[in-house]
Amino acid sequence: MTPREQQRLDDLRTLEEQPQHCFFTYLTLILLPLGAYLYFVFGFFGIIPVKVGLHSVILIGIIFLVSLVFARHNATFGVCYFKRYMREFRNELQEYIHQNMLCIGKNAKSNASFENFISLYSKRIRNENYASIAASIFPTMGILGTFISIALTLPDFSSQTAGALEKEITLLLNGVGTAFYVSIYGILLSLWWIFFEKKGLNRFEKEVEQLKEETVLLFWTKEEIEQAYLKENLEYFEKIGHMFEKLTAHDFFERLGKNIEEKFTLFDEMLKLEATAVKMGASHFKDTMNILATAQEKQDDLVRIHQKISEQLHVFNENTASLHTKIHEDQIHVYEATKELKESLGQPYPSASEDISALKESLRLMDAQTEEIIQKMDALK
Repeated sequence: MTPREQQRLDDLRTLEEQPQHCFFTYLTLILLPLGAYLYFVFGFFGIIPVKVGLHSVILIGIIFLVSLVFARHNATFGVCYFKRYMREFRNELQEYIHQNMLCIGKNAKSNASFENFISLYSKRIRNENYASIAASIFPTMGILGTFISIALTLPDFSSQTAGALEKEITLLLNGVGTAFYVSIYGILLSLWWIFFEKKGLNRFEKEVEQLKEETVLLFWTKEEIEQAYLKENLEYFEKIGHMFEKLTAHDFFERLGKNIEEKFTLFDEMLKLEATAVKMGASHFKDTMNILATAQEKQDDLVRIHQKISEQLHVFNENTASLHTKIHEDQIHVYEATKELKESLGQPYPSASEDISALKESLRLMDAQTEEIIQKMDALK
């Protein structure tokens, strides 16, 4: 964004709200409908010399109430509302510009349309549907009120005498005369609406045009976008032209050939190094496999030796157990024989518990040593 465009955006931020009192604008709008309605009300009460029927006053009052609702959607009131809330409009416009920012080259502007933003924002100020039918609804209601008033004052014409019939005709004409006041009031409000509507639209267009001139540098126009893209394309094509000039130069192809030759030489060296590395890796792998095979064979031999030792130890244990049993039996036999011998000689035989305990301790030590040998063989395996 150029400094000038940034300055415009800063000016947009510093816009101040203009003090507007929309209540007085609303009073101005309803002043004519209110004055006309009071005129007919005063005529009904005889304050002014205008004869108005009660039904006409009621129907005119209904049209007046409708005008109070529609006055809120008149363009004159909309302009007042727009100027009063200028700060909100400024903030939304600033956000709208940033959301649709488009950078072309060194310039950054909004790619959206200012008119679209104004159109969307104006629909929030007033109801466009009400504004579009207001100019026609007032005379339509006036004509409808006239027919209703005539229908209410229409006599039945059942009189038999000429005087009574003449009186009924007079009542009919008087009712028709007052009934047309409703149509007059409706047409008057239609003219009132059109006048203030056109006046408000003219003021709104001037306000919008002024804002558009103040923010014109913040929005891309169709012509600016086309020119910017054309300029970018020309610069791009110019760069491509310089590139082709460099490509078509003789020294370029010479340098390109040398670079390609150097790359292929380097690639060939890399292939040779890779082949050498593969061979060395295969040789190391073969040696490793041989070592693992030898280790496996030795491990198998150790397993077989361990099995043999385990079998021998098992046999040794069985023999030891048998020997232990046999020694115990022999000890008992010796004890009994000695006891018999002592009895025959008449001498008491001392207890052999000490000898038996010593023999049991010897056997226990033998079992412990055997178990220790077995554990060492398991650890070796």
